[in-house]
Amino acid sequence: MNSRVDRIYEKMNEGKLVKGFFLTMEDPAVSEMAGWIGYDYVWIDAEHGALGRQEILRHIVAAQGSGCCAIVRVPSAEPSLLKAILDMGPDGVIFPFIHNAGIAKTAVQACSYPDTGGIRGQGPIRAIRYGLLDEGEYLASGYRNVMRIMQIESLEGYENLDAIMDVEGIDSIFIGAADLSRSIAGYRGDKNYTLDGVYDDICRRVRARGLYLGAAMGPTKEDAERIMGKGVQWTVFGQDARALSGALKANFDAVKEF
Repeated sequence: MNSRVDRIYEKMNEGKLVKGFFLTMEDPAVSEMAGWIGYDYVWIDAEHGALGRQEILRHIVAAQGSGCCAIVRVPSAEPSLLKAILDMGPDGVIFPFIHNAGIAKTAVQACSYPDTGGIRGQGPIRAIRYGLLDEGEYLASGYRNVMRIMQIESLEGYENLDAIMDVEGIDSIFIGAADLSRSIAGYRGDKNYTLDGVYDDICRRVRARGLYLGAAMGPTKEDAERIMGKGVQWTVFGQDARALSGALKANFDAVKEF
């Protein structure tokens, strides 16, 4: 079992909000800081950021070493993009733009091996502590130690939500509100979609299915109360690059007149 992931589940089951920090920059010290500060996990972004494999690995090691979970958002559900990341031993994987059940099934299968219904290639490295753990045991059950998270961030994904949630092996649904709002803005059909309406409906249906529900928020008590009122159990707020640029600007602005 994965004690870090177990703590995440325990916290959500107790009705507490699981909190994460969003990473796009290379320095693993930020992951270490997040763990020491008390964040439950770091969101290591390999979809939009410029992080390479070595930077992702260093973030995973730093986060786990400081006591928090390391969750990686991959570029897509393409299995070839996922193998090396899974072999690094993250605590969870976030799959963006899950438009339909077929993509969701591919994502789940990419996390486990053929003898357990998956399509993952064998070659765990850090995931088995460089050979210190029993590889056979990991191959049979190690996939259970990784949270498999599907992002719903398009109207197509929303329309196919029930079929997506029918896919066995999904642990959580995360609402990608930013891209979902763009999808709604680009809709030209005759249905009256609103972001608030779609967001609330996803929350209701995901919780009714018994899946864990995630969504982003702003760094305020009011935002935490708002999303928790909708049933959200885990969240991400704050981002390394913006936090640094904001602090740098405030530092400079304090003396720029001189």
